[in-house]
Amino acid sequence: MISDKPVIQDLIGIVSAHGIQHVVISPGSRHAPVSLSFYHHPEISCHIIPDERAAGYFALGLAQELQQAVGIVCTSGTAAANYGPAMAEAHYQDLPLVFMSTDRPEEWVDQGDGQTIRQQGLLDLHARKSIQLRQDDDHADVKWHNQRMINEAMLTALGRVRGPVHINIPLREPLYELVEFPDSQPNVIQRKPSEAHLTESQKIQLKEQLAGFQKIMIITGHHLPNPDLTKAVAAIANRENVVVLTETTSNCTQGEVISCIDRLLMTLENGEHDGFAPDLLVTFGSQIISKKIKAFLRQTPLKGHWHIDEDGRIMDTFKQLSEVLSCGPSEFFRVLASAESVTSDYHAKWYDRHVKLEAIQQSIAEESGWSDLQVFKDVLPALPQDSILQMGNSSVVRYIQLFEQRSDILYYGNRGTSGIDGCTSTAAGMAVATDKVVTLISGDISFLYDVNGLWHQQDISNLKIVLINNGGGNIFRIIDGPSSTAALEEVFETRHAQDASHLAKHFGIEYISASDRTELKQGIESLYASEQCAILEVFTRDVASDEVLKQAFRTSKKRIKI
Repeated sequence: MISDKPVIQDLIGIVSAHGIQHVVISPGSRHAPVSLSFYHHPEISCHIIPDERAAGYFALGLAQELQQAVGIVCTSGTAAANYGPAMAEAHYQDLPLVFMSTDRPEEWVDQGDGQTIRQQGLLDLHARKSIQLRQDDDHADVKWHNQRMINEAMLTALGRVRGPVHINIPLREPLYELVEFPDSQPNVIQRKPSEAHLTESQKIQLKEQLAGFQKIMIITGHHLPNPDLTKAVAAIANRENVVVLTETTSNCTQGEVISCIDRLLMTLENGEHDGFAPDLLVTFGSQIISKKIKAFLRQTPLKGHWHIDEDGRIMDTFKQLSEVLSCGPSEFFRVLASAESVTSDYHAKWYDRHVKLEAIQQSIAEESGWSDLQVFKDVLPALPQDSILQMGNSSVVRYIQLFEQRSDILYYGNRGTSGIDGCTSTAAGMAVATDKVVTLISGDISFLYDVNGLWHQQDISNLKIVLINNGGGNIFRIIDGPSSTAALEEVFETRHAQDASHLAKHFGIEYISASDRTELKQGIESLYASEQCAILEVFTRDVASDEVLKQAFRTSKKRIKI
């Protein structure tokens, strides 16, 4: 069955032909023609998530895991505005969310009609394309226009560089009439996939240029898992004149890469900066988490900074961008691998210190006593093999970056906008999209902020949550600025005495708690032995974890000299 409205029949036909297989729907009435049509579609899975903000992030988690377009449907009014955060995150992660908001007829906007706001262009700042469908499509030209615009939106979402789009659909009543699927199909416009490549002459020129640099630093930004890219990076990571600095969110975990940037930079003395600084900086991917590498390179004069982006977009993170290479990063690294080798101690300088610091870090974390640092030291090695980690923002992702990445784990986090507002919802969406175990490590404020991410009937039995409850936003004790103010606890940290036990009971989720290391190790075993979604809440409220972390950095700096 499908709506009797021709515009909805065209919408469903075109988006499904372009590959949408999953649609996230929040309850309402105005969107009945769309939601019922998707619900009855034999090749589309519908996921009902009541909270619209949570629904947006749930769809984001689906898109991260499936690496395909995911639809979102909502009713009219402020419901549509709640998708702004997830659409912004999708924009900066290059994820193809297709947001279909239904609306009141255009003539009723600003005329006192209920549940009516200015929805047209509502999310223009982060939607790669925003379209308004015509509501009266009994004229052939209007039908042609609507079909063309829906195709344009889908081709934008699934372009060479993917991203979110917004389709706004004004609808008149009646809304609930259904008919059999029509025999005729709407016009579907296809675009042959294209990739940006280097020409042979460009490859020759690059090889000549690369042979002239004694110190090449490659930084991997946020990137979805890509086995071909991981192999290409590993193939050049041990070259004498190359150092590869990776982050968890780039999922480049193989070869002699440096995966703990901040940990290493914290040990550098002023006189060492020149030896560790590069001549040429090469970057790819989007956002970079490490503030220390940003500060280090912004203060370091470079001979060149090349950024690799298939769409040729400019990202001048370090304020010294000299060239944008419109190609895939794997292609560039294959060129680098075939370039003439250069004698240099640059790789050895970085990698030798990295190896020494790994042993020092493990020792310090073991000695630190009960603290956030020790919790991460015990939790990260205990993640099941071949599983997925969703990292909460703020202090969580930064702690994880202090430990060596595992090559059998896929790392995800909402670092496009770095918000705390959808971490749980994203993890829930990912859990639905995979049979693997998904572990969410979250701080207490992030978890409390997004509890509606657990408010639905989806099967998330493979989702395991490690909730670190230190009684507030501990990140503000770690970063410069807030920790020096008199209003640290009241304004920044948001100190609280909440725990997740009642929430777990409310949502029917197994609850486990730990307040010391022995209980933590037992809790980890129970967490992964559970056959349902479970929360392991780890309490570190009465511990000065910020001081433990700062002391760990100071100790690392001393021991590296021994």
